Amino acid sequence: MGLLGGCAGTPAPERDPPAEVELNKIVLEVTGTATVSSLTLVVDGSSTEETAVALPWTKTLEFPKDSGAHEWKLVLRHSGGSVLATCTANGELLTQTAGSGSPGSDSTAQLSGSIAK
Repeated sequence: MGLLGGCAGTPAPERDPPAEVELNKIVLEVTGTATVSSLTLVVDGSSTEETAVALPWTKTLEFPKDSGAHEWKLVLRHSGGSVLATCTANGELLTQTAGSGSPGSDSTAQLSGSIAK
């Protein structure tokens, strides 16, 4: 018959909680009455496309501060109304563009920017 004994283990050393990473927050917003047939977003060379986009449309991009330069471009094809695209960086307006088109028209609006903080 074996004898089981308990042994008190050494508690793990306390660790500081991981430091929160500070982020640059970019918010892209598109509003208006136009019909958006396609929206292409290019971030640091990687492209995504959405079709038949319902407005309002919003996309948030987050980049760690001190991670170098980051670039983006938003291209929207629209018709039959007005469109307003804005970009804020950390809550401050960075850039905006607006456009309008007649029903059946084929208009394009583009918004681009970069951040290097």
